[in-house]
Amino acid sequence: MKTIIPIEEIREKAKNLRTYASGGPEDICRALDISLHYMDLHKKIKAYYFCQSRIHNIVVDSNTVDVFRQVLIAHELGHYSLHRKTAMMRGFEELEVLEKRDSRPMETEANLFAAELLISDEGVLSLLREHTFFETAAILNVPAALLDFKFAVLQKCCRIGAASPFTASPVFLKVLPEAYDRSKYGDD
Repeated sequence: MKTIIPIEEIREKAKNLRTYASGGPEDICRALDISLHYMDLHKKIKAYYFCQSRIHNIVVDSNTVDVFRQVLIAHELGHYSLHRKTAMMRGFEELEVLEKRDSRPMETEANLFAAELLISDEGVLSLLREHTFFETAAILNVPAALLDFKFAVLQKCCRIGAASPFTASPVFLKVLPEAYDRSKYGDD
């Protein structure tokens, strides 16, 4: 996984953000005065972060399943925490257009941040003692791809020897069909 920001720094920023609120990504947005908007984006884009007139905003497609909204908000909080200056300079432009198509380090960094924010080291390691990788992802209510990013952090920072059974794409959130599957996740 190619990153520009060291994984240890991403991990520390996520840890610091968790101190703002214990209730999850939406509470963190409130604590940091980040405007959170749920809008019908017609399933064209799931979420994005932008800053305009010094007001930080996260927009989430209202069509997404509640379980995935937390992942999407955590990912966008990653952009807020790690790429804020770029977003402030570029306004509404999607951050990804600033990246090389083959590496996407900013998307990788935001995914690593989201994994750190949402998945505790102890929780995942405890579950993996008794469950498979995919069962652990299901128990944690996160996509398996996000758990793969957590593995990358654990391998780098905690020196675990286990490897993830697959490699997630930096843009997995864009192509995640389950994000809209209400029948599978029991949303209203």
